[in-house]
Amino acid sequence: MSQRRIGVILSYVNIFVKNFVFFLYMPFLLKHLGQAEYGLYQMTNSVVQNLTLLSMGFSSAYVRFYMVSKVKNDQEEIKRLNGLYLILFAIFSVIALMLGMVMANNTEVLFSKSLSPQELMITKNLMVVLVINISLAFISSVFDSFIIANEKFRFQQNRQLLQTVLSPLLTIPLILIGYRSFSIVIVQTGVTLFFLILNIKYSCGDLKMRFTFKNLPFKLFREISAFSFFIFLNQIVDIVNNNFPSFIVGVYLGAKDVAVYSIAAQLKNIFYLISTSLSSVFTPIINELSNNETDNFELVKLMTKIGRLQLLLLTFVLGGFIIVGDFFIEKWAGTENAFAYNLLIIMVFPVIVPLSQNIGIEIQRAKNKHIFRSVVYTLLAVLNIIITTISIHFWGLIGSTFGFVFSIVVGNGIIMNIYYHKNMKLNMIYFWKNIINIGIPFFSGMFLS
Repeated sequence: MSQRRIGVILSYVNIFVKNFVFFLYMPFLLKHLGQAEYGLYQMTNSVVQNLTLLSMGFSSAYVRFYMVSKVKNDQEEIKRLNGLYLILFAIFSVIALMLGMVMANNTEVLFSKSLSPQELMITKNLMVVLVINISLAFISSVFDSFIIANEKFRFQQNRQLLQTVLSPLLTIPLILIGYRSFSIVIVQTGVTLFFLILNIKYSCGDLKMRFTFKNLPFKLFREISAFSFFIFLNQIVDIVNNNFPSFIVGVYLGAKDVAVYSIAAQLKNIFYLISTSLSSVFTPIINELSNNETDNFELVKLMTKIGRLQLLLLTFVLGGFIIVGDFFIEKWAGTENAFAYNLLIIMVFPVIVPLSQNIGIEIQRAKNKHIFRSVVYTLLAVLNIIITTISIHFWGLIGSTFGFVFSIVVGNGIIMNIYYHKNMKLNMIYFWKNIINIGIPFFSGMFLS
């Protein structure tokens, strides 16, 4: 069985295990931490995740430039690329650590309006440890990228599976003996360090990853920077869409409302996992096909084939949430979090279309035609911030979803489909003709029920 097929199978095993663990673990956290402290942890995590922007899209660019060197069979160029990336991400790691400590020392400035002095102290302690965790993750991403570029999906997915199970298994005993939310971030950081060491051992030992720090390709660095900058803009959009509403809810509404929003956001992430776990496996082959100047229609057929499977899975899961989600959330997370159901349905509906087209993003990057998408999404992210902030003032927690919905519908749903068809010459009429029949039973059932 090929590594790619193994990767697809294991990716969905991972999705099942992650969701199984999440559905067991989250009620435990709510029960033993309480609504407010659970909200503090989720809010702090969202704020610290903003530091991942310091990578400026470089990690996503690695596979493309590795494949260019691989096609030329230039091993020395690959070594120089590895050396360049290790230096860059070491710098990013140090900067993240410094900026994170500044943020931790200014928690009162950020959250004094909505948090008590005790909650501010908890937030500060959580932030310090999470910042260290992010710094370690920067270094690990160099080796992660190399493993993905070499299509070693068995190792990658098994590592993720172990990480999914290991974190709660180590955290639960610590919470039970009284370490509360601090134990979560301590374990996260310890697990990150363990897998950093594991990644280094596997990459440098089994895969013979080598580094050269002489004659670093600074000309290539300029090319990588230009390519990565627009991926960086995409990452800003993702951060805004996924983390900004939680931050605003924390600032204006308080920790308990953050907990409700976070539950909906984490359930929404199930749909992202279903989509990205499949499309990420095909990133290396898409880059290889694009570098070999494969006909666009072959790429559209691949996009359609994967899109059909993605849409089938997404609508199946969404249908289940619509039918039993309200009852499930109330019994699972408590009546105080029941409103998460409404938030979830509002956020998930508009993402079904773009999540069934995720392969298109990889095609854009492989062909270096992702600039337009990045610019459009950045403009929409600004509108998202404005709409979300205003909406929360007028409509409270439900308003936290309005900016996200607007940016997804306009950007992902309308503009990008036109761009794929007109500018990238990907036959989206063919795509929709061959994928629409997957969604018809779902939408027919929804409107008839």
